[in-house]
Amino acid sequence: MSEKKYSYFFDSSMFSDVMEYLKEKDITPGEAKQNPCEILKDEIGFAAPSVWQVICRHDALPWYEKSKKEGKYLVISSFALPGKFSNCLETTFEPVEFTPADLPSEGEFKNLAEDPDYLSEEPDRWKDFPQTMGAQIAKGIGNITKNKSITWNSLFRTWTANHSNFVNPRFRADEKFLNAPYSIADSYHISSCCAELFNLIESQEKALLVRPCTGALMLNVLEKDRYYMVKIIKNNPKEILS
Repeated sequence: MSEKKYSYFFDSSMFSDVMEYLKEKDITPGEAKQNPCEILKDEIGFAAPSVWQVICRHDALPWYEKSKKEGKYLVISSFALPGKFSNCLETTFEPVEFTPADLPSEGEFKNLAEDPDYLSEEPDRWKDFPQTMGAQIAKGIGNITKNKSITWNSLFRTWTANHSNFVNPRFRADEKFLNAPYSIADSYHISSCCAELFNLIESQEKALLVRPCTGALMLNVLEKDRYYMVKIIKNNPKEILS
């Protein structure tokens, strides 16, 4: 993905209006079948609420269910939709050249994962990820990265710490990147980047610097380890839409 993307969330009534608008323009949107991020491949596409329960039910779904977007349709577009739909625009995101000045030590990863302020915002079902499935994922990533020391506990701690840095940031970029909190691990050690790409975390930041997760890599929709500048519309609309 090299171009700018726009993410929207619509209730069923507004979604019907969007589909009618696209039909009038002779545009057929893609439809996600198993993973909401599938539609990043399309010029424009949508994910119904039920899609979050297929492949992403143990990692992304808890964030979706906790957010104000629960029950809404996700639409991702390579172009801005017209006026009547603009109030439903949640984020824009595009690739940027960014290299973090600092990454956490092992102790800092632990502190982030156990941060009380983060834990108060963590979805109840986040820690219900099946241990057997998690162990299989850790083994697979160990094979890919040639790091046989990866365990499910260490991988899950990194997943959690990464979300924590967006919920209660400790590692931020400079003013050039709007002081945005950033992903603190490589793509193979990140889960459910959609929580930040589409602002399921309900962040009050102006922007987030997000790396794709392993799932996005498997779908081949985002570039490994690339940072994407996510701008949150409701927090700075004039800056973004001007």
